[in-house]
Amino acid sequence: MVQPNDDTEQAEQGAFDNTRRQFMTGAAGALGGVAAGSAFVGPALGQTEEEDDEASVENDFEDDVAILNYALTLEYLEAKFYQEGLDNIGEEALCNCRAVPEDSPLKERMYDELVTIKEHEEQHVETLISTIESLDGEPVEEPAFDFGLAVEYPMAFLGTAVQLEDVGVSAYAGAAPDIESADLIPPALGIHSVEARHAAFLRTLNGVTSYPNVIDEARSRDEVLAIASEYIVEGEEPEPEEGEVGNETEDGTEENVTDEPAENGSEAGVTNDTTTDNGTTGVENDTTDNAS
Repeated sequence: MVQPNDDTEQAEQGAFDNTRRQFMTGAAGALGGVAAGSAFVGPALGQTEEEDDEASVENDFEDDVAILNYALTLEYLEAKFYQEGLDNIGEEALCNCRAVPEDSPLKERMYDELVTIKEHEEQHVETLISTIESLDGEPVEEPAFDFGLAVEYPMAFLGTAVQLEDVGVSAYAGAAPDIESADLIPPALGIHSVEARHAAFLRTLNGVTSYPNVIDEARSRDEVLAIASEYIVEGEEPEPEEGEVGNETEDGTEENVTDEPAENGSEAGVTNDTTTDNGTTGVENDTTDNAS
């Protein structure tokens, strides 16, 4: 686990505070990610007047199996996110983080609820795999994910969780009209509503309204995958070519290679130039005004 220093904690606190401000104004999807080496940047859920004229979502799904595999990829992502976050951070750190006040009735049950959400996502994965196989389709394999600091610190975890759930809700809403089989629509909408309940609970944990919009905007497949891909690790590390030095030195002895993070808590650190929808920067180098 990455060991935080003062700068990392201040930046992470700043990211969380920025999330709260954006949610209060209804810009639920605009926060840049706190994951090291990734940026969770997506369009805000509120539509503009110009977007109202083009409300339809354009997708290019080959068939129902393609839609189900699209949903499966998102469920893989969410299930892995909760698994890593809960394992890395633990119950004590989550329940005692600054996101939940001491006198909040949520404090005693929040960890159990987060575990339940994780289990829901895992069950969604199983359900989608079973459904794809029942249609004689081949389920996509689970990608490798890297969530960076978002699964290392409580407030970063909670802030990212609500955004992932919001993206999941918008993804199901965007894909549902393209489903060809009427038999698939009820279970798809059933998962959609559960994801919305997850998002509402996580918004409450973050101290913001659970229902910021009258009508939530659906996202297209391209929009959703552009967001999800920021957490997907592309392939494996290439093997060193002949004559190049890999984990061994040229004389054949093993090189001392470690995965120790840099002094700032990670190799890439926290994204410091995140831009919100109002043009202001999200997390800046000077975040002392957000630190407790």
